[in-house]
Amino acid sequence: MKRVFARRFDHPELLPLWLLTPAAIVMSVILIWPIAQGILLGFFNTRILNYNAGRYIGLANYEVLLADPFFWNSLKVTVYYGIASMSCTYALGLSFALLLNRSLPLRGIIRTIFILPWAVPEVVAVLIFIWMLDAQYGVINYFFVEAGFLDAPAAWLAQADLAMPALVLITSWHQFPLALLILLAGLQTIPREEYEAAMVDGAGAFSRFIHVTLPGLRSVNVILILILILNSFRRVTMIYAMTGGGPARATETLSILTYNTAFTYQKIGYAAAIGTVLLLILLVFSLVYFFTIIHVKRDA
Repeated sequence: MKRVFARRFDHPELLPLWLLTPAAIVMSVILIWPIAQGILLGFFNTRILNYNAGRYIGLANYEVLLADPFFWNSLKVTVYYGIASMSCTYALGLSFALLLNRSLPLRGIIRTIFILPWAVPEVVAVLIFIWMLDAQYGVINYFFVEAGFLDAPAAWLAQADLAMPALVLITSWHQFPLALLILLAGLQTIPREEYEAAMVDGAGAFSRFIHVTLPGLRSVNVILILILILNSFRRVTMIYAMTGGGPARATETLSILTYNTAFTYQKIGYAAAIGTVLLLILLVFSLVYFFTIIHVKRDA
């Protein structure tokens, strides 16, 4: 036995693999095995209450899924929510990053204040905004009515055309500190000499932003956008606590559709098929993110 271990450790390059083996076994048990079980469930017609009595139906769940208007509606809602929340989050993060990149008094305290929304749990943030958006007592309705933007208080979470903008607002507020930190780190890697050279050439503030700042943030932008899109596709807690996918499925993303199908309608096999499709979509974005990271490190 000693000789076997001695021969194995004659190759130091294999030592990291041996050290990672216990973690890989644990991850296989608690992560890979449940995912495999979920994919397998997509081939069965089963419910939670009679899980063991499930019947193998092959690809029937996927055939129903492709013809299901609720699935395509959820896919459309997910894409809209992802693009809208990503755009608003990026705009807020970039705006405050440009502000905090300047020499300001008490800059450290100001940065801490801007990061606070990221520390607030999603459920707490939703409860706060539900109160603020209340049709009768909400401060947001009061402000809009007093400012003349609205003639009467709006039922933000009860109207299909207002629920999604409200959800995007909360999402952007909660996650813009992440964009702020990443973009601020990217701004601080841009050499000051490039701005000075642009000023010598007569470039104004907007021209410097277009020709110096944005090109300097190119790699950071790609990574940040992919992270925000991945977050929007997998987000459940905030959407479910705020609207539950309603009203009239206006905020029912793929993750919420999967949850509702499994635990509200008790169709665990069909929900597993939806979850598998969502998993494949996330896998594509994850691979793009992975290869983007490799490309960025190679160019660094």
